[in-house]
Amino acid sequence: MTTVSIPELDTGPVDEIATTSEVSGIKLMPSKCKPYMVPPSIEFEKFLPITEFENISFIGEGAYGSVYAGLPVNFTREINTLKQLKHDNIANLLGVAVDRDFENIYLVLEYCPYELSKAIDDGLIQSLINEAHIKCIMYQLFTGLHFLHEKLVLHRDLTGTNILFTEKGVLKITDFGSCRQASKEKMTPNMVSRWYRAPELLFGAENYSSAIDIWSAGCIFAELLNKRPLFETDSDNNMISMLVDLLGIPTETNWPGCSELPLLKEYELQGHPYNNLRLMFLEQSSVCMDLLYKLFTYNPIKRITAQECLVHSYFTENPKACDLKTLVALLKKVDTIY
Repeated sequence: MTTVSIPELDTGPVDEIATTSEVSGIKLMPSKCKPYMVPPSIEFEKFLPITEFENISFIGEGAYGSVYAGLPVNFTREINTLKQLKHDNIANLLGVAVDRDFENIYLVLEYCPYELSKAIDDGLIQSLINEAHIKCIMYQLFTGLHFLHEKLVLHRDLTGTNILFTEKGVLKITDFGSCRQASKEKMTPNMVSRWYRAPELLFGAENYSSAIDIWSAGCIFAELLNKRPLFETDSDNNMISMLVDLLGIPTETNWPGCSELPLLKEYELQGHPYNNLRLMFLEQSSVCMDLLYKLFTYNPIKRITAQECLVHSYFTENPKACDLKTLVALLKKVDTIY
């Protein structure tokens, strides 16, 4: 297996300021300005650190200082990623557009009229979707993730709203604003929408891997099977409680090193040591359960990979995944997102 790193993708905190930019957009005061008192009428929350921007370039001098232009780090990160990632199951970046005044910048992507989360929420779809549809969706998702992870890219915000479909039923992973190059450097733990957030992120891990995307994919898989989110909650505390109720308490036995996670030390976890996952999926086959167990493994090192998912026997046992035409016929029964 060959892995290819993407050199343009940021691999750590932005400490240096670039000096050139092709796009003007956000005006910034340079960091060399003399400090001054912030008026009480100004909300401090609206100020952002200079490290939140890159491609910063000098525009000119004003009466009270210099003017610079720059782009948010996550925006340029998304552009650079999409430029490099060309795959059938990754959103295809066609270009970047700006308005006449250069005040707004837009990503031009291929047209994808169907959104997975909207399809799951639709009552008619819930009554019609079957295992063949689910296998078609999940196989495409794991194919896209395998490509991403081969390129050492972590998506870091995989949810049903970030999975779209073309008019021909091809699944597209979208929204790479939170993506990062896999790295041994510390990364932000508070990533991924809560319902799809891996336990290592919930407990404050700053060093993590592509296994966080696999956990998110598992949550999407479970949502397709049960027709409702697996961890539907509005707080991290409730999320952790639901996690323990379902999978048991994380221990050094089932997750070596977990006791050193920053936030795990703050919780006095109470519950049972056993796994209740089977009780949530009583109608599923033993082969399907095997895949679910491997997706929802506490220890990220032991968690199944996207490549391993693609060769799992779940996708070869009957019923087989439906073809794209059959999937489109189902998706057409729900309103498009545009």
